[in-house]
Amino acid sequence: MGLSSSQGRLLMLTSRLSDIELAQIMISQRQNQLAWESEKISKEYNEAISNYKLTIKIPDSSEQKGYSVEDLTYENMVEMGYLLTDASESRIYIRKDENDQWVMPKDSEGNDLFDSISEKANTATMNGKTYELVDASDMYSNKQVLQNSVLNGLLFIFDTNTSKSGISLSTLESDTEMQYVLDTSDDAKAQSKYDYETARISRQDNRLDMDMKQLETQHEAVSKEYDSVKEIISSNVDRTFKLFSNG
Repeated sequence: MGLSSSQGRLLMLTSRLSDIELAQIMISQRQNQLAWESEKISKEYNEAISNYKLTIKIPDSSEQKGYSVEDLTYENMVEMGYLLTDASESRIYIRKDENDQWVMPKDSEGNDLFDSISEKANTATMNGKTYELVDASDMYSNKQVLQNSVLNGLLFIFDTNTSKSGISLSTLESDTEMQYVLDTSDDAKAQSKYDYETARISRQDNRLDMDMKQLETQHEAVSKEYDSVKEIISSNVDRTFKLFSNG
């Protein structure tokens, strides 16, 4: 192989090595991304199977015990005589209707839980005390918003049946009507998603491992040829140098 053709071959091999090394870097970055995805999926799965919810006993004559245990929603909470308040215990959270008017909360027998409501002042009176009213329409339409507000300590339960205010999670756990329990309703869905995603990541990771091994084999072969061509060029240069130096 002549000197010029060897130089051309060396340049081609150098370019090929650069392409292989770039491909290896891209595979390594993708594997790092998959590792991050796997960690995220595991975190979401653990959160899904360890989340808690609030339940409430609803009178039900069709049940053997005379009641059914339901998820806490705004409607059944109010029906059982519970209202929402904050840490100040001077505000009560109730919903508004489609005309932006306060909806009087009523118990299971249809009795008003407030003595009166002032639309103009946005206040309500109950047992001789006046409370500021706060719109809880989002909690009416989404039970998760309501439950998260209570579980995170942003709001508290006000029991109008016993005039007991500010019920905390510690007392909810022993409450006879409301309880703080592990939510298993979404566990099957979480398990299915976790199995699917981990299998997907495993397949992709295995393919990337195979691609990386192929690139390593190619890199080794090209590197050997690169060293061989480089040695030929060096030998040609040495012979040429000696030829001219002897002349």
